[in-house]
Formats: sequence, structure tokens, C-alpha cells
Amino acid sequence: MPIERIEVYLDGGAEPVQVLTQPPFKVTYDTRSLSDGEHLLRVVTYYTNGAQEVKEVPFKVANTPGVLLQGLEEGKEVSGTLDVTLRVADPDVKPGRERFPGLGAAIATAVILGGIWLFFAATGVTNKTLEEVAKPPAAAEAGAHGGDHGGAVAAVDEALKAKGEQVYSANCAGCHQPTGKGLPGVFPALDGSKNVADKAYTINILLKGKGGMPSFARLSDEELAAVATYIKNSWSNKFGGVTPDEFKAAR
Repeated sequence: MPIERIEVYLDGGAEPVQVLTQPPFKVTYDTRSLSDGEHLLRVVTYYTNGAQEVKEVPFKVANTPGVLLQGLEEGKEVSGTLDVTLRVADPDVKPGRERFPGLGAAIATAVILGGIWLFFAATGVTNKTLEEVAKPPAAAEAGAHGGDHGGAVAAVDEALKAKGEQVYSANCAGCHQPTGKGLPGVFPALDGSKNVADKAYTINILLKGKGGMPSFARLSDEELAAVATYIKNSWSNKFGGVTPDEFKAAR
């Protein structure tokens, strides 16, 4: 579904830190302006049909170097003179495992959290969007041969396909792109898709939607058959035609 805009918020702010209206939907934000610790990224996607989708991703900022203590461990009993060395981002400090047993895990956690934040900040997507083309492996494999479960490829109505190009441009190209390549990690490609090769799956997802893919049941059976025929037989796809009667039977 075409996107009207994407608004990105931080930590419950009333005003978005960025508003995206054109792909590629990428956010660049300098976390050095944030205090170290827990934060929340909220991405609100507005679609042209009035629907909206909200995704919240907690993340942790750790820009300051931190202080390492040498000579004193938590809970250690001491007496006499206390000799403690404080190191701040000192590259010569190489603490032993027994002194800082959780340091490696903490660094790994920070890297993972940072990667998660960058992914959602850059794409503004949700896991639901990625589910659009998810299906059991067996079904996907079945659709990869001969178009529809290994059967003969149905004839293509060229007039219907031409009409389908218009329907696709108006309803689908905003997400899946005119080239059918989609946006990697955001909207799946239709060109070469095993799911598009599966006629039953194509009919079902157009009528009922799935994850971030909305239902297009509001379209007529002829319009649905047209766009299905177009995506199944455009770019590198040669998966055969679909008829309006097949959509009528599936409603």
C-alpha cells in the first residue's frame, strides 16, 4: 500500500524528530545528543487510505567511555592503604576476565541493541510487513515449479494484463516499486517471487491481505484478476493468467 509519510519520535516527544515522505525511508540521528541509558524510538507510518501503523523499539545509548577501576572489586574487604587506579577510556587497560566477567557480554549486548535500532530507524518497518510473503516452505517450493503447483501455465489475457498495469500503478507500485523489485528489508520483491508463482496464494493475499499487506477486496473481480495477471507475467515472471471468475469463486 502506498505510504503517505513516516514520522519518527524519540522518548515520548510530541513532535517528530524526522518526517519521511519519499523512499528510501532512512533516518539519520546523532545519538551523542542523547544521554546514555535507555531510550525509545517510535515510528508511525501513515498510509494513503487513512490507515496507520505504530512500531516502538527500545534501545540503549552508550557513547561515554566509562570508567574502569583497578585494585578494588565490589564487596572486597580492605584494610590499611587503599590503592585504586581509575582508567577512563585508556587503551592500555587490559583487565583480566576475573576482574570484569560481564564486560564482554555488555559490549555484545550494546552492539546488538545498536544494530536493532539502526535497522528500524533506517527502514521504519515492522515485522508484520516482512511477514507479507512468509509461508510454509513446502507451499513455497510447490509454487516454484511451472507457476501453480507444477501444473500447466494458464493462458494470459493481454488486454486484462494491460489493465492490470494501471491497477498496479495506482495501488501497488508505491510499495513494490514499478520495477517489481520492492524495497529490500521493507517491501518484498514481486519479480521472481515464488509466492507470486502460486496462483492460489496470490488470489488469497489480494483478497484477504497478510501482515503489513492490506486486503484489496474493495476492487472488482476484473480489477483483481487484471493486477494478478500483470504481476504474474511482468518483469521476469511468466506464471500465467488469472480470471475474474477465479476471484469471484474465492470471495
